[in-house]
Amino acid sequence: MFDSDQPDTEHLIQRFERMMKEENVRFFDVEEFEHITEYYLETGRYKKALHAIDLASSQHPHVASFPLKRAQYLVAMDKIELAERELDRAESLDPTNFEMLIARGTIASKQGLHSQAIRLFKSALENAEEPADIYPMIAAEYQSLGRFEEAVKFLKMAIYEFQDDELLLYNIAVCFDMLNNGEKAVEFFSQFIDSNPYNEIAWYHLGITYSKMNVFEKAIWALDYALVIDDSFTAAYYEKARVLERMGLFEEAAETLRASFESDEPTGYSYYRIGNCYRQLGKQDEALRAFKHAVQLDNELDEAYLELALIYLDQERFYESIHHIKKAVTLDSDNPDYYVIAADIYKRVGMMLEAEESYKSILRLGFHEPDIFIDYAELLLDLDQVEEAMKMLQEGLSFNPESNELYAVLAGYLFSVDEREEAFQILQDGMEVSPDVGEAIINYFPHLMDDHELNQVIKKFRP
Repeated sequence: MFDSDQPDTEHLIQRFERMMKEENVRFFDVEEFEHITEYYLETGRYKKALHAIDLASSQHPHVASFPLKRAQYLVAMDKIELAERELDRAESLDPTNFEMLIARGTIASKQGLHSQAIRLFKSALENAEEPADIYPMIAAEYQSLGRFEEAVKFLKMAIYEFQDDELLLYNIAVCFDMLNNGEKAVEFFSQFIDSNPYNEIAWYHLGITYSKMNVFEKAIWALDYALVIDDSFTAAYYEKARVLERMGLFEEAAETLRASFESDEPTGYSYYRIGNCYRQLGKQDEALRAFKHAVQLDNELDEAYLELALIYLDQERFYESIHHIKKAVTLDSDNPDYYVIAADIYKRVGMMLEAEESYKSILRLGFHEPDIFIDYAELLLDLDQVEEAMKMLQEGLSFNPESNELYAVLAGYLFSVDEREEAFQILQDGMEVSPDVGEAIINYFPHLMDDHELNQVIKKFRP
């Protein structure tokens, strides 16, 4: 790896670029070329890096590191076949080069050959100057195979070499989570903290682990330590607020989110979370202000527009409610829940055709819950589309053949329009599926309780 702070770096790069500009080939030794190529690769100037590699290969044709560097670049560009050719060349020049094995392992990983990648990476360990650099690569392959215990083993080996590596700690937490082993996670992070008491990331993951184990008081304790170490640790504020919400301490959760503003700019999402806390506390005015802040900071935050629509609906400010539910639907047109709420709002204000379009959108999205068909049928009846309402309930039964509610509502509507023969057939079909259909039809249509013939059928199927 090059060191851009070395005094010769700037002079070396200037010499090389002057040579390219003058188109006058000059000699550079192997170490100089390695330094030049590393500089260009790590600063993202790939065209110059490749030019340097080509020139280096021509001046030093028996040095393996240059075809190897070209291969590493080609692997990153997903040009696997070309990369393998360069690796073959590098291997012919230096069969024991561990970097060649790493490159082959990376290719195997990209091809989904994770077991092969592991074998190659482990072989590279034998000659590697810094074996700890390879441990995370092996762990990643084990994670891809779902072998999380083996992944943890190599991640632990790596973290004790690179104790400030946040990604390693994150992956250890992920592996323990996938193993559903909170106790082992607590044990690891506690031991790691004993050696690294000021590592806020470790405290943070310990807090998350306790939270997932529903040990909320200890979760708060660990997250507070993370914040003592780094009072600008935004993720820790958010996680602490989440734990407080789960504890039902919504006022404290809102205060925690606001505390994060002292070190970080507020976001639309943070105000959205604060608004939800106030909603839970029944503080509608404070919630309304928070959700307004949320959409001002992030005008694409559909969840906040939804909450504004619901608050305005509760306040019977229907125009504002419709405006905001439309915005939410526009931002996330594939969310069936938004159309359900939109349909309810439209029905409340008498916009029946708009409500019908919402139900059509829900069904187009493949959302076929019984309640949707029941509510849609009710809307169609309000529009005097009786036949279409019955068809809608029949369609609902085709998707939900064991739904007590759909049998009950369809039969009840047929009784209501005096189609008794068909109503009794539907009722009996439903009672054969579940005797509870009889109770359901009475719950939906209490006036049918006095229908003697209906009661006889229900009694016949009652266990």
